[in-house]
Order: sequence, then C-alpha cells, then structure tokens
Amino acid sequence: MSGVDASDDSVTTLAYEDHPIMSLQMGEVPSWLDFQAVVDDLADDGVSAPDPFVDGLRTVVQEASARGLDLKVVYTEAPAAVYTDARDLATFLNEEFEGTIFVRTPAFVGSSSDTIPRHRLEAGQDDAWEEPDPVASAAVFAHKVDAPAPPWGALTATVLALTIVAVIVFVIALRRRGR
Repeated sequence: MSGVDASDDSVTTLAYEDHPIMSLQMGEVPSWLDFQAVVDDLADDGVSAPDPFVDGLRTVVQEASARGLDLKVVYTEAPAAVYTDARDLATFLNEEFEGTIFVRTPAFVGSSSDTIPRHRLEAGQDDAWEEPDPVASAAVFAHKVDAPAPPWGALTATVLALTIVAVIVFVIALRRRGR
C-alpha cells in the first residue's frame, strides 16, 4: 500500500492531486455537449449522432419500434468526463422524451427508461459496452432489454404447488406407515 502513497504512476498522482470530477447535479445540463442540439435531433427521428452513424442507428430504432420498444439513441464523440455522464444525459433526455434512451460515448454507455426496469437496462448496457461500434452497440442494447424474461411468477407458483403436493404425499405416507 505504500506504493500508492508515493506512486510513480502519473494517473494515480493526478487523481490524488486533482479534485474529483463530479457528476451532473439536479437541473444541470451536460456541459460536454450541446444538450439542446441533441434534444432537437432526437425529436426528428429518435437518433442523434454524427452523419456516418445516423442511417445505421435509424435502422436500430425502427427495428426496436417494430418489436414494440420506443427507443431513442444518442451517439456522441464528445468526451464525457465520468462514466455517470452518459446515464445522466439519458436521464435528462428521458424527461424530454418517453420510452427508452440509450447514450453511447467513445468510452461510456448509459440509459434511462420509463418502461424498462433498471436491472434490465444495466444488463443491456453491460453487453452494449463490449461492442465498440455504435450501431452494433445500440442493436445489442435494444435486443437485450427487449428480450422476453422467464415467467418467474408462473415458475414460482408451479414450484410452490409441487412442494405442497410433495408435503401432502409425505404426510399421507407417514400416516400409512404408522398404522
């Protein structure tokens, strides 16, 4: 641990000397990109991205819509300072737009949704982050969050019913053995 106190690593030294980079606060818009331009761009077709990626991302949004997923995708090459910036941007955009917002930067991914639970969004983000291409990344995210989940309620009820039947059979067998 003494190596950390007197580190030769410039990144570690900088982290100790500089103040931590804070995430966005309530009501604060991201300063690392033109927020209003992103809002205006998303309103048009559900995609905000540099020109080379727009057609591919539109296809992802249209395919998601055909499956019933209201998806908006933002890809920006602007340098987000911390990993939470992508999620914060998605959250702010989700105040402007209904549905699910997916944000991809060169280093980070983030999402927000008014219809999909956080654990599914996180699972989609984890898989999307591994794909460096923005179009493929958005497609992976859309498929992951849209994938049907196992019917946990029905499975739980079935296991519970089978357990009750097994207990009843066991009790009847014990009573017959005791006679």
